[in-house]
Amino acid sequence: MLCGLTHRYAVKLPLRLLAQHCKNFAPLLAAPAALLLLQGQAKAVLTYNIFESGGNVVVQTSGSLNLSGTTQTPTANCGRNGALISVLAFICTGPDASGTGYVITGPTSFIGGNVVAPIADSASGITTLLPGGNEIRIDSSYISNSAIISSATFNSKTLSSIGFTQSTGLIGTWTLNGSGDTIQVVLGTPGANVPGPLPLLGAGTAFGWSRRLRKRISTPLSNPPQA
Repeated sequence: MLCGLTHRYAVKLPLRLLAQHCKNFAPLLAAPAALLLLQGQAKAVLTYNIFESGGNVVVQTSGSLNLSGTTQTPTANCGRNGALISVLAFICTGPDASGTGYVITGPTSFIGGNVVAPIADSASGITTLLPGGNEIRIDSSYISNSAIISSATFNSKTLSSIGFTQSTGLIGTWTLNGSGDTIQVVLGTPGANVPGPLPLLGAGTAFGWSRRLRKRISTPLSNPPQA
């Protein structure tokens, strides 16, 4: 705005002074775009999606974790092929197998009543255990930063029948100590919680626009206006 007002009185100012005055504001225009781009460089995320499908409740795990610099806890297993206890923030996906524990920070319960779901009717993929509290356990064969995909299905169940008082939304977030990666539990189908490309696209557009503006300001006018 200030730059625009200055242009209105360009006939009264030397063109070199005008260009220098506007150039001083160019970094301020570039800063918001740079901040938005930095926000796009997020940590790895492991997501548990809990949703109803075909008359069943499905827990689907997807994402990855960077285990560099993390703190391990004793190896243990779930004791069953898939489980879900809403009041304890307790989730098991995949077949029952030995899993290495890693320290996390976050809530100890979900939003829900004290209802215990039965053992899953089916489970597949890599073993994961979120016991609600200060650790997560991943199959001992897991390689850092590789994909984690697993599931557990509870036949003839609804979200309300296993204690959840809402049907959609983020219900828990944890931080993996050391790497700062995020573990989140979402009520809803996979993809429903993933941000769209517009914020990052907007950041890129703003950054490109600010560069063009700075270049235009720094280029002298070939035909200066006559007073």
